Amino acid sequence: MSLTRLARRKSFQCLHRYEVKAWTSDENARVFGGCFTPHGHGHDYEMEAYFEGPVDPVSGMILNLTDVDRLLNETIAPIEGKHLNFEVPKFKDQVPTTEALAAYLYERLKVRLSVSGARDVALVRLRLFESEDLWVDVWP
Repeated sequence: MSLTRLARRKSFQCLHRYEVKAWTSDENARVFGGCFTPHGHGHDYEMEAYFEGPVDPVSGMILNLTDVDRLLNETIAPIEGKHLNFEVPKFKDQVPTTEALAAYLYERLKVRLSVSGARDVALVRLRLFESEDLWVDVWP
């Protein structure tokens, strides 16, 4: 049985501030530079999700794109338009780096896929772009 990979991209916005609360302001500024600001800053993120599985012989699809879009929307719903440090419990005590945000989104999407009823389909990679020249990949 051959497998096929499907990828879908979703855009969203949120804000963050890099700060380790146990550090002094000087140390945070030295380590995080411009990402350590009083009020934080925002990004227009691009998330790519890669799914792999067999093509259904009847529908001709791995997953229906309507279902993929629903899964992606559910995954980003708690963070879209939010200030991660203040409005998302996961990041109240964790620095919301691109790496941490990508791992968070990967785990959320993996859970949503598993309870969606999609059979024989796996999330094989999540790529999160913070900017055109900065991204993080997460995979099992």
